[in-house]
Amino acid sequence: MIKLFTKCLFSCLLLLLVSSNVFGQGSTTGNINGKIIDVNKEEIIGANVVATHVPTGTRYGTVTGVDGSYFIPNMRVGGPYTVTVTYIGYQEQSQENVYLKLGQTNRRNFTISESSTTLEAVTVTGSKISATDKTGTETTISEDMIATLPTLSRAIGDFARLTPQATVREGNDGFSISLGGVNNRYNAIYIDGAVNNDVFGLAGSGTNGGQTGVSPLSIDAIEEFQISLAPFDVTKGGFAGGAINAITRSGTNEFKGSAYYLFRNQSLAGKTPVDDDEFTRRKLNDFTGETYGFRLGGPIIKNKLFFFVNAEIQRDQTPQPFDFATYQGTANRDSLNRLEAKLSGYGYDPGTFEDNESFLNSEKITVKFDYNLSDVHKLSLKHSYINAENLEGVQSGTRRINYLNSSEFFNSTTNTTSLEVNSIFSNKLSNSLILGYTKVVDDRDPFGSPFPYVSINDGAGDIVFGSERFSTANLLNQSTFTITNNLSLYRGKHNITIGTHNEFYKMENLFLAYNFGEYQFNSLDDFLNDRAASFFQRVYSLRDNVSGDESAAISSFGGAQLGAYVQDEIQVDDRLRITLGLRADVPIFGDTPENRAFAAETVPLIE
Repeated sequence: MIKLFTKCLFSCLLLLLVSSNVFGQGSTTGNINGKIIDVNKEEIIGANVVATHVPTGTRYGTVTGVDGSYFIPNMRVGGPYTVTVTYIGYQEQSQENVYLKLGQTNRRNFTISESSTTLEAVTVTGSKISATDKTGTETTISEDMIATLPTLSRAIGDFARLTPQATVREGNDGFSISLGGVNNRYNAIYIDGAVNNDVFGLAGSGTNGGQTGVSPLSIDAIEEFQISLAPFDVTKGGFAGGAINAITRSGTNEFKGSAYYLFRNQSLAGKTPVDDDEFTRRKLNDFTGETYGFRLGGPIIKNKLFFFVNAEIQRDQTPQPFDFATYQGTANRDSLNRLEAKLSGYGYDPGTFEDNESFLNSEKITVKFDYNLSDVHKLSLKHSYINAENLEGVQSGTRRINYLNSSEFFNSTTNTTSLEVNSIFSNKLSNSLILGYTKVVDDRDPFGSPFPYVSINDGAGDIVFGSERFSTANLLNQSTFTITNNLSLYRGKHNITIGTHNEFYKMENLFLAYNFGEYQFNSLDDFLNDRAASFFQRVYSLRDNVSGDESAAISSFGGAQLGAYVQDEIQVDDRLRITLGLRADVPIFGDTPENRAFAAETVPLIE
C-alpha cells in the first residue's frame, strides 16, 4: 500500500511540475529580490526590473507586484550584473557590479523619483551578504578564492578546509571530507545538479572514481562551489553530513582561456622526521607529480549561445626504492634468481621487487554549452569524462619481499551529463528543471598476467608474488539518473516552492576474492622443490566457474530515493525572512534475487 501511494504521489508531482527554483539539490543558480518605492515611500506597482549579465548579455526580467516587491529566480551565478528599474513618469535607475552567489538571494531595493527630478545612477561596487540571504550553515568558495588559495592536490578537499565544521584527511583514495563529525559517506556531492558521490560507498573520498585517488572534476573547470551543513531549506536534502555543490564555468561574449602546467617533486617537498634521538629529518624518496591542461570559453552566437571546454592530464609517479641489504629473511639473491627462473618456466613474470613504482594517470574533459533560448527560457548542457588508472605498487620492506605484479591495478571511468532548463514565465511564476545522468565503471584488476597468489614463509620474512587476492574478479558498474524540478510561485512577500528531487540507481557488482587460488608454503625450498603447499584455497562461482570479470556471478540490483517538498519563504522586511517547509523522502529498493538454497539451510563458516 505504501509503495503504491509513493508511486502515485511521485507521478502526480511529475505531472504538476513537468513544465526547479531557487535552491535545490544540486543548486546551480542564484536570485535577486527587493522592493521598489518612491521618495514618499509609496510602493511602485508594475515597475520593470531587468537584470543583465554583463559578460554574456543574458537578460532576466520581471515586474513589481501590488506591494512593490519583485523576485528574479534561476539566474546565472557570478556577474557582474546591472539591475535596471524603469517606470513611466519616473527616472530610470540602475545598480551596477552586482554579483550573485550560488544558492543565495541578493536583495536589491530601489527608491525612484519622478522624471522632473534628476537623479544620478547609483553604482554599487560591493555589498555584504546579509543574514537573510543565507539559508543556514554554509560556506561559499568563489572563483577568485579558487584561483588564489594555495592547493597541492587541486581537489575539493583543499578548499573544504575553509568550512570550520570540516575535517579533511588525505589517504590512498584521495581526500576524505567529514562534515559536522559525520562519516564522509553520508555527504551528498553534486556537480551542475548531477549526483557525483560514490553511491555504492567503497571510495574513501566518497566521490566517483575515488578508489583511484582521482578528483571528480578539474579545479580549473569550477566556477564556484558551496558546502552546506544545516540549511534551513527543505529543497536541500539527501545527506546527513553535508552537501557539496559545485557548478562549472560557462562561456561569455569574450573568448577567455588559460593553459597551465604544474610540477612537483621531492625537491619541492619538506623533509620527513626520522625516529632517532637527534630528531634529524630526511629527504623524501624521488617522485614526480605533473598536471597540465587548458580551458577556453567564448561565444558561438553573441548574447545567445556560449561554449566552455576544459581538458586536463595528470601524471603522478612515485618510485618506492628498497635496499635488499636490509631484508631480514633467509633468501639471498641467488635463491630469488632461482625462484624467478622457476616462475618463468610457468610462463609468468612476477615483476621487480626492489624499485616498485606506483602511479596515478588521469584524463579529464568537460564540455558545456549555455543557450539563451529567449528572455523566458535558459538552457545549459554539460558533459564530463574522467578516466583514471592507478597502480598501487606494493613496496618491499625489511620483513617482506613484494614482487610488483602482486599489486592492485585500478581503472575507473566516469561519464556525467546534466541538462538544466530555467524558465521565468511571469513575475509570479518560474520553474527550474535539472536532469542528470552519471555512469561509473570501476574495474579493479591484478597487475600482470593471471597467476595464483603465493605467500612463502622465509624465516623472519615473507616472499609474495602472483595476482593480488582481492582483485582477481572485482568489477563495479553504477548508473544514477537524477531529476529535480522546482516550481516557484511568487506572491508579494511569499515565495512558494513546490518541488521534487529523485535519484534512481542501478548497480552491478562482482567480487570473487582468491579467484585464481591462493597457496602458502612453509619455505622457499619447499616451493622450489615442488613440495605440497601448507595451505590452499580458491573461491569460484557455482554459476559458471569462469575466472575473472567475465563470471556470471555478478550481482545486479537497483533502487531509488524519492523526495517531495513544499516551502514558503516569507520576506517580512529587509531584516527578517521566515521559512516554512515540509519535506518527505522515501527510499525504495528494487526486487533483489534470493538464493533459496542458502536461505533454507545453515551454511557453516570457513575458519
